[in-house]
Amino acid sequence: MTAPTHIAFGLLTVAGSFSFFSLPLHRNLPAIACAIIGSVLPDIDSPRSYIGRVLPYASIPIERQWGHRTITHSLLCLLALSVMIWPLLIYQIPCYAALLLGYLSHIVADCATKSGVPLFYPHSAACVFPGSAKYRIKTGSMGERYLSIGLLLMLLIFLPILHMGGIWQSFRYLMATPSAAYADYRQADTETILTFEGRWRHTREHIRGEGVILDARPAMFWIVVNGQVQTCGEHGAILPDKVRVRETDRPVQIQKLQLKDETWEELVKQIPENSFVSGQLKATETFSPGRETPNTITITSRSLKFQFARKVDISRLQPVSQNLSERVKSLSEEMWRICEKLEIAKMAYPPIHYLELSRMEQELTEKRKKIETLKRAHVRFSGTLFIRIFSNQPSAFSFQSPAQPPKGKNHWITGVVLARGGLLHAAMTPLQRTIS
Repeated sequence: MTAPTHIAFGLLTVAGSFSFFSLPLHRNLPAIACAIIGSVLPDIDSPRSYIGRVLPYASIPIERQWGHRTITHSLLCLLALSVMIWPLLIYQIPCYAALLLGYLSHIVADCATKSGVPLFYPHSAACVFPGSAKYRIKTGSMGERYLSIGLLLMLLIFLPILHMGGIWQSFRYLMATPSAAYADYRQADTETILTFEGRWRHTREHIRGEGVILDARPAMFWIVVNGQVQTCGEHGAILPDKVRVRETDRPVQIQKLQLKDETWEELVKQIPENSFVSGQLKATETFSPGRETPNTITITSRSLKFQFARKVDISRLQPVSQNLSERVKSLSEEMWRICEKLEIAKMAYPPIHYLELSRMEQELTEKRKKIETLKRAHVRFSGTLFIRIFSNQPSAFSFQSPAQPPKGKNHWITGVVLARGGLLHAAMTPLQRTIS
């Protein structure tokens, strides 16, 4: 067969093999070049071939010694070539495989010609297929041209399959199930994006969108959408009908933060913006959060557990020692009693002596100073945090609802709670709202 046919069949063989094993080829130019070289290399035994004209100092001696379609078209030469190019494995394994597959494709293609090839050289028996000579192809004939066109069309079919990551990944893309998407996520080495279509668990409203994947388990994904952590899966807030995973070129940025006897303010300063925090911290003493705890933070008497908590949620907390919090509460009650007395004294008639008012105001100031002093008695934390960093906040990834809610009706807000052990619970709160 001619060089164009061998190149087309060689590329098709390499593309099909790489697709089966989910190896990238469409962006690997060295591997494509090796496949092309391997597909024409056996014809180096003929000075009239394309590669023989490029390398006449090698093709002429080989033809004189062995002739055309002899040793270079055999498994013996393929084995010798695999040993000779062994150093190529150090550079790139796909190049090594592409060169050998291209070489093998040339031998197989020549088996379909009229004369066949001595596959088991030095045995002289020619290997051919099909068995009948009338079905085999004559080199340079119109039949070979039709074959070349067919091979090129098949190669074009494989291009989108290669772009999607191979045969199995393309099959999983068509399935669009959570288990198939999870398999793609496990194989990804870079940042991944989940594209989903489904319904809200409680409202049953249709929804579609995409978001960056923070973590995943079988049939469950934690994703970032509009700066918020949402769950998509069988037990998540979003019940998916179709989910697909798309790999990006951005590396996954995870920073490990080791803390030892750090105050809460020192901890917050070390957390970068546009990040999500996971891990666990232990406190030096029992404490209270000081404010309402967000859903992504679980607090016990002496520990905190983060599950994709945002920096803004962490900074809102003001942990206070449990003993100090009781003292602060007592002082606050005393301060409010003094405030009430002071207000009553100011409105009393006849007026109270100004020295008495000054004494009460001074006492109130002292109580406030004591409270501030107690609040500055920091609780210290130790532990390890893992911070997922985004170079750019994924604001482009958002929900897309097919229909707007009706005007002037009661709407419901679904809240997602990440509990310990990864279980998800959704709570609904009525909201009277009129959409203008």
